[in-house]
Amino acid sequence: MRKIRVNITVDEKLVKEAKKKLNLFGGKLSTLFNSYLDDFVSSADKIPGDEQKKLIEKIADLERRIKDLEKRG
Repeated sequence: MRKIRVNITVDEKLVKEAKKKLNLFGGKLSTLFNSYLDDFVSSADKIPGDEQKKLIEKIADLERRIKDLEKRG
């Protein structure tokens, strides 16, 4: 994987706090930023509401099943 250098401006206090927490387990800021960028890119590629549609379908199916059970009971 090819790497590039990026200059960004961030809140000094946040960077200091992040470095303290990263040092607890030997992490690096670059790894943290790469992780956030990867998450942003992969989530931006998803169709908005796709997961919500699946959840709504599952809930509707469960409601149908409950009604069927109530009729039998």
